[in-house]
Amino acid sequence: MKTRKTLLTLMMAALLIAMLAVPAFAATIDLPLDPPFVNSDAQKGWGVNGTDMNGTAIETDLTLEQLQAAKYLVLEVSAEPAAGLQFVLQNDNGWGWNQTDLTAADVYQDGKLVFELANMTGWDTLAGATAQAKFFVCYYDPDYSGLGVTKAYLTDSLGGDAPAGDPGTGNAKTGDSTVIFLAIGGLVLAAGATVLVARKVKA
Repeated sequence: MKTRKTLLTLMMAALLIAMLAVPAFAATIDLPLDPPFVNSDAQKGWGVNGTDMNGTAIETDLTLEQLQAAKYLVLEVSAEPAAGLQFVLQNDNGWGWNQTDLTAADVYQDGKLVFELANMTGWDTLAGATAQAKFFVCYYDPDYSGLGVTKAYLTDSLGGDAPAGDPGTGNAKTGDSTVIFLAIGGLVLAAGATVLVARKVKA
């Protein structure tokens, strides 16, 4: 009986390890293809619901909590940009113009512009925001429309690696291999424990 209880405990522990180790699906938030926040034809972006834009509170589906949790802004584009671009963040924690200057090579990969938000200038100020925040992508060749954006979204994970080496870049998942091995190991332990319990019961 003691052996059976031990094996059952081992099985439950292994199952718990496997469940915790398997990564959750990435949270992805689609953004309007036509950016609702517009400084000019060259400076367009998105923001949290109720954020001021030239004296008007813009209504959106994005919450401050969702923006704070996001790790990447991804723009799917028709071609690699021919010129540099900028990422700008503003929020009610000071309303600074937090600008990051980027080359196309910094963010372009496989038809996408990938902005690693933690590396964007002033992104740390977002933690102190209370209600309003907006962010812009600025492009001047000839303007934002020149990027040929076909889809825009925020996500907490990427399917692969972002471009490496400069602001706005980096690996989306640095611990995936460890997580996978933990999950496999947990499942193997669970299967083994189940077999041993079944044999013990049959005996």
